[in-house]
Amino acid sequence: MSGEKRPVQDGREFSMKSSKKWKSSFYFMLILAGLFLPLCLNGQLALPEKEAAAHAEKQKTDTAEEKQEGEDIADISPEEILSRLDTDAEKTKSWFSRERDHLLNFLIGSAVSVLAGVFLTWLFRRLTQSRIEKCKNLWRWEVLNVLVTPVILLIVLTSCFLFFFPVLKSLPRNLHDMDMRFFYATVTLIVAWGIFGLVSVLDRRIRQFAERNDNSLDNLTVSMIGNTLKIAIAITTVLFIGQNIFHLDITALLAGAGVIGLAIALAAKDTVSNFFGTIVIIADCPFRLGDRIKAGDVNGIVTHVGMRSSKIMTADESVYTIPNSMLTNTTVCNVNRSGCIKHVMDIGLTYDTTPEQMDRAIKILHEIMDNFHGPDAAGYAPHIFFSQFAASSMNIHVIIWFKTNSFAEEEMLLNELNMEILKRFNEAGLSMAYPTQTIYLENVPQKNS
Repeated sequence: MSGEKRPVQDGREFSMKSSKKWKSSFYFMLILAGLFLPLCLNGQLALPEKEAAAHAEKQKTDTAEEKQEGEDIADISPEEILSRLDTDAEKTKSWFSRERDHLLNFLIGSAVSVLAGVFLTWLFRRLTQSRIEKCKNLWRWEVLNVLVTPVILLIVLTSCFLFFFPVLKSLPRNLHDMDMRFFYATVTLIVAWGIFGLVSVLDRRIRQFAERNDNSLDNLTVSMIGNTLKIAIAITTVLFIGQNIFHLDITALLAGAGVIGLAIALAAKDTVSNFFGTIVIIADCPFRLGDRIKAGDVNGIVTHVGMRSSKIMTADESVYTIPNSMLTNTTVCNVNRSGCIKHVMDIGLTYDTTPEQMDRAIKILHEIMDNFHGPDAAGYAPHIFFSQFAASSMNIHVIIWFKTNSFAEEEMLLNELNMEILKRFNEAGLSMAYPTQTIYLENVPQKNS
């Protein structure tokens, strides 16, 4: 029998392995397409016919010039090489002699600018820090504190560039253009640095506002907004420098990134699902950090919400990591929203309990549980009623809401409640039931053999 079933099992294993290999090959091909697409778009395949012909002609011309230069260099004798080196050295020496005053002014001016910038940065940072410590509610000093370094650095950089500008004009055209581009790129990065600082101040102030109880703003939403703004600023800065300053073909890079992103999305669909689950949690806000929730079989306090999963600490201090996609697809009970913890219990009395004793037991429970540790909120008064005749007891069903969200305090209140019930029932002579079984024996006449 086992020999007959073996080929079927091997065939399934072979098909599963083939499927996995096919998926891996498909994802790998998509990634390769993303990597090579920018090259194709930058080459002749992405150019119109006329531009492609011009590009090919330019490549031929450059190749011919390089070949001619190689032949010329091969034909030059050692004496001619030394002569050219001497000529270049004389030109360099002449350039230094001509630009000596400008270079000296650049070195002295740059040194003074850097020293002045360091001193001003130290002075203003110390001033703003002292004002922040004394006037904690004045957010403008926080703005000044984060803008001091970028602004002074921008002034120092501009000053050094102005001192170097007379020297820059004497350089070849290609070096002049390259230096200008690096200057503009550095200015852009400094401006982005200052904007990052402003976003950090805004994020910190909104977090302080979200921690208050008089609003519905959540820390998760604030964190998501701050991180999104920072990522958007970083991407915009990089694209601006590449496209407008260094004139790079960003379109080809974005096309390649799109193909790679498609491959990553297909290969990591669970991770993408958890990421969108995080967005749903932040947008819908079913709970906040520090809230006690019940999600399935897990009952605990939310300690962390990440981009993939959330962490919940239970009463025994175990930490459960739950994917965010599961939290968005399951029923979540937020205990903190009501401010109370519901507790349900059944108290069984023996069958010899009289109706008067049952009324007395219910009155005692109301005396204990009504306004237990504080006034009961509307709709959260204890529910106590004679529920059923069970197999071994007559049950009193009790629903009470503890006015706490803490595990430790819940256990203390439950212990106090049970001790008080036991004490008052014993004083009233009420007997609690336990599982019992009664067996009746009958005299059955034996048959004569």
